[in-house]
Amino acid sequence: MRWSRENLTDTEYDVQLLMLYLQRSVQTDKLIGNETVIRFKFTDIKDLADWWLIATERSVDVCVKDPGKDVDIYFTSDVRTMADVWMGDFSYRKAVKENRLKVVGPGALTNNIFSWLNSSIFADLLSAQEI
Repeated sequence: MRWSRENLTDTEYDVQLLMLYLQRSVQTDKLIGNETVIRFKFTDIKDLADWWLIATERSVDVCVKDPGKDVDIYFTSDVRTMADVWMGDFSYRKAVKENRLKVVGPGALTNNIFSWLNSSIFADLLSAQEI
């Protein structure tokens, strides 16, 4: 992980794998209400550009078709930015400030995303260049 993260090309970022990891990262006990619907829109791909996570207190389901539910929080970015943020290589705040990521929703969900969405277990791992 120390070496590979710096050498990834854009084609090596996989939206399906990213969404699987994001699904597993949601801490349902930290969300508000009985159900939270999170929508991801990836601007750099045509196929599978739209994803939904539906979180209840017992589970998190991932959908590639609109489930027809009111969305609580929206994420819009390219796949690489969302992966880099989840991996800890880029902060949410910096990605938003640089217009690489747009997050829309109630402050309880958007002010501190990592209070309910765990980052990668490798997020604190220093890169090979940082050692």
